[in-house]
Amino acid sequence: MDDSIVFHGPLGELYSQVKAGKIKTALQGSHTRPCKFWTAMKILSGIKNAVVITHGPGGCAYGVKQAYKLTNCRNSGAPYEPVVSTNMDETKIVYGGEKELRSAIREVDGKYQPAVIFVATSCAAGIIGDNVDAIVDKARPEIKAEIMPIHCEGFAGEYRSGFDLVFRQIVKLMDRPTPERQRQLARSVNIVGSKLGPERTEVDTDVKELVRLIEGMGARIHSIIAGNCTLEEIKQAASVAVNCTLCLDIGYAIGTEMRDAFGTPLNSTILPYGIAATEKWLRGAAVHLGMEREAELLIQREYAAIKAELDEARRHLEGKRAIVEGHDAVKALSIAHMLESDFKMRPVIFNFHPWSTEARQTSIDYLLETGLDPEVLITKGTLKFGKYESMQQTERELLEYLGGVDPASTVYFGSSLSFPPVPLVDLNAILNRPRFGYRGALKVAKCIKTALDYAARPRSWLTKQIVFPPNSGGLSSAQSLTSKLAQNLPDCTVYAQRRKGRCMMN
Repeated sequence: MDDSIVFHGPLGELYSQVKAGKIKTALQGSHTRPCKFWTAMKILSGIKNAVVITHGPGGCAYGVKQAYKLTNCRNSGAPYEPVVSTNMDETKIVYGGEKELRSAIREVDGKYQPAVIFVATSCAAGIIGDNVDAIVDKARPEIKAEIMPIHCEGFAGEYRSGFDLVFRQIVKLMDRPTPERQRQLARSVNIVGSKLGPERTEVDTDVKELVRLIEGMGARIHSIIAGNCTLEEIKQAASVAVNCTLCLDIGYAIGTEMRDAFGTPLNSTILPYGIAATEKWLRGAAVHLGMEREAELLIQREYAAIKAELDEARRHLEGKRAIVEGHDAVKALSIAHMLESDFKMRPVIFNFHPWSTEARQTSIDYLLETGLDPEVLITKGTLKFGKYESMQQTERELLEYLGGVDPASTVYFGSSLSFPPVPLVDLNAILNRPRFGYRGALKVAKCIKTALDYAARPRSWLTKQIVFPPNSGGLSSAQSLTSKLAQNLPDCTVYAQRRKGRCMMN
């Protein structure tokens, strides 16, 4: 196993080695993230009654429309809001597409009558240097909608910069707070850093759980930015009592921008997985709302509702080792925080890509400042070409690391496409959410206990052969299965025998 280890030690040590240049952070080609254009479009798709004009080839608009707008609207039954393209071709690349953009702005304003038009530049427009700002400025007095250029050419920054760019641009749409508006919103909260549009109406999502907790305190949610928020909500957003980040990394950009521009207070914590993180999130909001007493009553009420069941489940978890897949860095850090703080388990983050130490610096700083420094294991498969959550090499390295461990003392938090010889919990396959807050903590604890209770029951040998074909060269066919499995796998764990397709908790 030693030959396959790239790093094994505390997160803080990995952080220091990366800063000193002792570990390479470059992503291999198979691990590349979406471009800046895609991440910008993800945020823009969360604003209601907005039309995005993508200034570039038609394919750019097609991709984001399929990935975001259509999916969001299908999930919630929201009316479809189009993504329009200026459809730049070879001629426009040579002579410019400014005429088409001017025409598109007028057509969109007249045909769809949106509250706001965003003009998003793709690579082609950025390369040829079309003067998008001048066109938008000239169109502004000629149309009814608000209009804003978004310079999000994919080549002009790494994927994370698309999120930050749009959130900072959104702040320019906000009105400066007035005493009257601040009185009206004195007990209101924005949840900032959401990168989702309309949510599924029939699912108790994590965001809905945070809304429930804020309302249970006696406050109210003014807006979720940008999670199906309106232009009017955005305009008034700076007058609320506090901004609470959803994702610490992504919410930090808009939160700090609003704080610097308008003085809007910011409550910034790690993802509220588990009780400790949830209580810090709630108490941070309550300070700015002037509702500390109400928050404590809510905390007592919520904890009392789950205490008996949680204590019973937690009794089986203390001291157990938890291997946490590190592919989603922010989630892995938050889960490790929950497992150690709430359940007294021993988390090990497996294959936390060194690149994530730079991309997720805010969350890492936060975790280390709270006194938690989880163990990290990075193997060579993480740095190889391939989809590493379903590669023969990383699967083999995981098995080597686990060795002859007792299945009753170790749990693997990761994808159902992995087949470790220990109980597996796939939080992405928890369909009856939420996973945040008190109810989420109980749900996760029950899922872990369920996995441990059924540790001796074998996983599906057929699924394993599909994901990891015998005698294959390394990559599997899992890519084509992932979205289907994510929808249809049972709630906690996947087993081959009786009660197929049902959660063992029920």
